[in-house]
Amino acid sequence: MQEALDLKRARLARDQKTSDALEGTCSYLKEQLSKVQKDLKLCLKEENEELARKIVSRSLAYRKHVAAVQQRISSLTKDVEQQAREIELQQGQLESIVEKTRMFVPTAEDDSPFSVAESILGTADTGRGYTGSGGMQVSEEEVELEWIRLRDGFAEGGAS
Repeated sequence: MQEALDLKRARLARDQKTSDALEGTCSYLKEQLSKVQKDLKLCLKEENEELARKIVSRSLAYRKHVAAVQQRISSLTKDVEQQAREIELQQGQLESIVEKTRMFVPTAEDDSPFSVAESILGTADTGRGYTGSGGMQVSEEEVELEWIRLRDGFAEGGAS
């Protein structure tokens, strides 16, 4: 789950970076559109219809480009907001899972999720018994009782 969150955070960062770049592009296009508008006024003032038509064409192209970039920014902003909500929700779920795990499984010194697995498997040696197969702890009392049973069984007529 942590890896999935990390991937989503990376995607979110990438999309935010893309959105910032598009904002910069939009600002540049608006500056260019402003310059074209000034040039158009100049052409109209000088009554240069041929040049004015070319500038009108350029102006329309900039307007369409600005509109497309703004639409992409709007869409990306919605995606970024949705991703942020999902990340927040999943982070809360992960924290809840880790907290529940801590309540039910005492961990060693380390509180990482990996130490939970270690504590379940019993890899930490407490010095209070023997570690059997699979990491199950066996107390000294259990060993002693089993030894007495085996010894009594052997004395009664063989190993059982």
